Amino acid sequence: MLTELIKAILIGIIASAPIGPVSLLVMQKTFCHGRQGGYAAGVGSAIVDTLYAVASLFAFMYVQDFISRHAAVILIIGGLLVSGVGWVMIRRKPMEVKQTDDTTKTKAVQYALQAAGCALANPGALAYMFGLVALFRLDIGNAMSPTWLIVLFVLIGALAWWFSFVYAADKLRNAFNVNTLNRVNTIAGYAVIAFGAALLIRGIILL
Repeated sequence: MLTELIKAILIGIIASAPIGPVSLLVMQKTFCHGRQGGYAAGVGSAIVDTLYAVASLFAFMYVQDFISRHAAVILIIGGLLVSGVGWVMIRRKPMEVKQTDDTTKTKAVQYALQAAGCALANPGALAYMFGLVALFRLDIGNAMSPTWLIVLFVLIGALAWWFSFVYAADKLRNAFNVNTLNRVNTIAGYAVIAFGAALLIRGIILL
């Protein structure tokens, strides 16, 4: 059982680690709004990673077939969504940097939904999760390693990654001035838009 739980944690960490639009979004929220903003975005992404793990464990063939049949639509909608998030990032520049978090509960939910939307918009992340589940060969569904416990530890692994990522980004944030943060915010926003445009173009090609 312990071996399966360790595998689940590793899957959660490895699934969250690749640099992409979600990582840029979490970094931007941390730089502009402090740890609480970054944590909220990270939680949104971790929840999506966990949902992908559930899909991988329970419905591999069905979900794979669904994605194959609707790949173009998923990519186009995902590309528009990710590009929209990037545009919002660019428009909302941190004119003043506070050393304390200014993230309210409402904003935390908003940041989490933005990160979740970015994660859901990338069907490649689901395929990546499928590959990880297959690679680690999780033994689930028995009394020693019930499925709910495996899923919980995937979530723990994903949260551990994002909390560590946000902590490191917050340390860097304290070394930057307002102008630098504005430039980082703009660059991150354009990078997210570029990711979205790539997804959109791929979707159009598949039509």
